[in-house]
Amino acid sequence: MIGRTQDEKYDLIITNTLKKELKHIKENWLLLLVCFFVSRQNIINEIFPFAIVVLSSYCHLKGPWLSILFVCVAAILSVRFDFVYIIMLTAIYGYYFNFRNEGKKSILLISGYSAAVLFFSKTAILVSEGFNTNEFMLNVFETMFIFSAIILINEGFKSIKKIIKEKSEKNQRENKKKEVKANNNNNAEGEAASTVSYVTENKNKKKSKYLSIFSDEAKNKIKEHLLWQNINVKFFEVISFNKSSILVSMTVKTKKTPEEAESTIALIVRNISGAKIRCVEKIVISPNYYVLKFKNIKKIKIRTYSAAAVKDGSTVSGDNFAYAGRADKYYTVLCDGIGSGEEAYCESNGAVDLMSRFLYSDFTEEQILRTLNSVLMIKLGDERYVTFDFTVIDYGTKEIRLYKAGAAPSYIISGKNVDKISGKSLPLGILDNFEYCSFKKEINIGDMVVMVTDGIIDSISLDPKKSLDKYLELLAGKDPQTVANSILSYALRGQDKIIDDMTVLVTKIG
Repeated sequence: MIGRTQDEKYDLIITNTLKKELKHIKENWLLLLVCFFVSRQNIINEIFPFAIVVLSSYCHLKGPWLSILFVCVAAILSVRFDFVYIIMLTAIYGYYFNFRNEGKKSILLISGYSAAVLFFSKTAILVSEGFNTNEFMLNVFETMFIFSAIILINEGFKSIKKIIKEKSEKNQRENKKKEVKANNNNNAEGEAASTVSYVTENKNKKKSKYLSIFSDEAKNKIKEHLLWQNINVKFFEVISFNKSSILVSMTVKTKKTPEEAESTIALIVRNISGAKIRCVEKIVISPNYYVLKFKNIKKIKIRTYSAAAVKDGSTVSGDNFAYAGRADKYYTVLCDGIGSGEEAYCESNGAVDLMSRFLYSDFTEEQILRTLNSVLMIKLGDERYVTFDFTVIDYGTKEIRLYKAGAAPSYIISGKNVDKISGKSLPLGILDNFEYCSFKKEINIGDMVVMVTDGIIDSISLDPKKSLDKYLELLAGKDPQTVANSILSYALRGQDKIIDDMTVLVTKIG
């Protein structure tokens, strides 16, 4: 907020921190109570390794909350006043707090640091007071205990999570088998269970089955709908190599172009049978006769991760984003409203919401962008606009398409290589005769797509020694959430304040 004094800013930070801590205590009070009783336990009334183990494990698993530091310190004080342990606990907490935005560190590094803090602290005190062999061996024992206990607790939690996950997946598989079996009993003889899926009309309607692409009923219905689209099917053959592989061959007569016929057929087959197909071969027999061969699309596992920061003085971010898989494609949208604060948030959020609605339609990507621009021109009015970053990953062609309207550069990390994708274009909502920048590129399993707002770029550009391009090369091979957190931390490094809203999206393919 403009005009806010430094003291008021600090008061706001303290207030927000207290609110978060109180919420955390409310949600985890039972766990914190258990941590208190464990932390106050000691060995031969001399050493308190459990407090350090509890603090390190809790910060590693749930984050550096002040409440766990107070719990561990209070636990020791409830037994006796031990200044050394209080200082050590504070130092360990400071490590977690300092690297809170860098992602989770290696458990060996965490346990090693906690053990090292205790060993060197107590050894230094022991040397200053007069070396004692028994005390030194006790110090070594406590160090080894802390190092091994933190690792064992972490591995224990990982094992528990794995067991729970496996049990959940097993239950899902069993439920799916029961569902498929029930479907098979109800389906006509000869229909393939692998292509049976469900479509939800609305929340109040019951689920209805798609027609199997192998059935005569489905073929006839597909032919009928294509005829309405002026596509006369002369030959229709469906070949199933196995339960997951489908090849469809069609000979058609139409005045449409091969590309128009291809998209129409793929859409109608998907709507009627649920099978998502793409054209793998086009043969033009004559100007009006085509042979089109389609193959089913196998989805790629794609996940998007984010990291964000709000401009100092603002309560909400003017950046908004969305991502979702639709049919044979995966979409990612990143939008930045002009300025910051509530007005910028409403503008970017409205644009993202409109885009999400358009994705359910049969519009092409180009039609979606132009329609969105027209709507925003009416909605935003003069001197208001939004930058727009839109990526489409095609499961079938394994191709990524990027559309930019005044947006910051994007990056594709493939192995050790980093490709920068940028273009000059106006934002959405300015001109009716809208022109955007578009790019196409093949993608491979393991590639990552990095999208950022101008807040990231502007912050990094303040330091001539910084380069996002080179920094991304160092992040190649890291997990996507670590990449997102690291980019945000890199942009904020050396800054006294956050000069603009910042958002990072990292999409991992496969």
